[in-house]
Amino acid sequence: KIFRRLVSLVKKLLSFLLLVGLVTVLVACNSDDTGSSSDSSEPNDAGESSDSSDSEGSSDGESVELTMWVFPGMGIDEQIQKYQDENPNVKITVQEAEYADHHTNLLTALGAGSGAPDVAVVESGYIEQFKVNPDQFHNLNDYGAADVKDDYVEWRWREASSPDGDFVLGLPTDVGPMAMAYRVDLFEDAGLPTTPDEVSELLKTWDDYTEAGRQLYEETGVYMYNHIAEIFSVIREQGEEQYFDTDNNLIIEESEQIQKAWDVAVNSRDIQAGIDRESTEYGAALARGDFATVFLPPWMLQNIKDDAPDTEGLWNVAQMPEASGNWGGSLLTVPAQSDHPQEAFDFISWLMAPEQQLEIFKQYGNFPSAPELYDNEEVINFNDPFFNREDLGAMFAEAAQRVEYVYRSPDTSTVNTIMGDSLTTIIDGQASPEEAWDNALAEIDRQLSR
Repeated sequence: KIFRRLVSLVKKLLSFLLLVGLVTVLVACNSDDTGSSSDSSEPNDAGESSDSSDSEGSSDGESVELTMWVFPGMGIDEQIQKYQDENPNVKITVQEAEYADHHTNLLTALGAGSGAPDVAVVESGYIEQFKVNPDQFHNLNDYGAADVKDDYVEWRWREASSPDGDFVLGLPTDVGPMAMAYRVDLFEDAGLPTTPDEVSELLKTWDDYTEAGRQLYEETGVYMYNHIAEIFSVIREQGEEQYFDTDNNLIIEESEQIQKAWDVAVNSRDIQAGIDRESTEYGAALARGDFATVFLPPWMLQNIKDDAPDTEGLWNVAQMPEASGNWGGSLLTVPAQSDHPQEAFDFISWLMAPEQQLEIFKQYGNFPSAPELYDNEEVINFNDPFFNREDLGAMFAEAAQRVEYVYRSPDTSTVNTIMGDSLTTIIDGQASPEEAWDNALAEIDRQLSR
């Protein structure tokens, strides 16, 4: 009996232990299921949700974030916001840096192979420097650039492209067609004509300009322009061939345009004030009326207003002698590091379409690179009460169509500096024109040989 009771007790105990174990397993399984469901919404090591339905940006391109690097004065903030409003799947993050820092940062990021944005502005003076390494940028021809080519002035599109047109570095923003502002009162005091048409008729050539400048100085004691290097650079920009041919061979000694620019600058040194545009005394000299003409693109009209506010109503604007030129404007590029080249191109092609360029012009005065706008009423009727001309827009539109394509080498800016410095030694009395020319050639050879 005792034995049978012990056997029965052991069986009951085993059954109880088996039941407890089963309950424990079920509870544990249920706990694991609950924990797994909760973890699916927690951030992973990258700080992102592991639940694909919550991830920002999907492989089918429904949502994308583009980074854009710019420098001040672009005038595109409102249009960028408008694009995002119309395309809620696209977020654009803009980073602004000062002009020089912006280009240095971009060069650094491209050279390092990381850190570059999806869209980067490249100012016209840097275009050739960046075109040397086309592999650092997406070729916009691959994303539809050919379809918008005719939206832009031909000479700026050529600057944006390789010589054969197979590679397009960027889409043009604004342009800076050059004209000549002049002091009406000073011209009148010198017995010179004062209306824009009469002034353009009188100053058809640079020889005409120099002759009129001597009359101005003789009659009033006022110089015609500010600095010898200024007129050199203006005339230099009127010719297609400058220092280099398209194979980047130095042709400065054979270049008719460079020789002409040098000769006019040297021969007119008696009617220049010796005041560099970048000097601290330039603004005060402009306000005093030390010189009577200023070569400038549309965006520089504001500089006269800022430097010489008391001269309101004393200025007018006419075409420059012989041809126009360009100063300013940029390209919107897509660095090769971008993982969203098509989305970036879609954005910049919208941003620089004629419709948006017109809005930017109306708000900020950035002159359009879209020739279809050159007969738009809002462009041709643009005027500024500071200047005595009601059709400033039409005049600059004409100037934009007078611009010639100019081939530049990556070394063009280096040579520009050398030439300007050498011309300055002439008016400083440090060298004769012949010595200055020879010194410039020697310095160019030295620097390009390094």
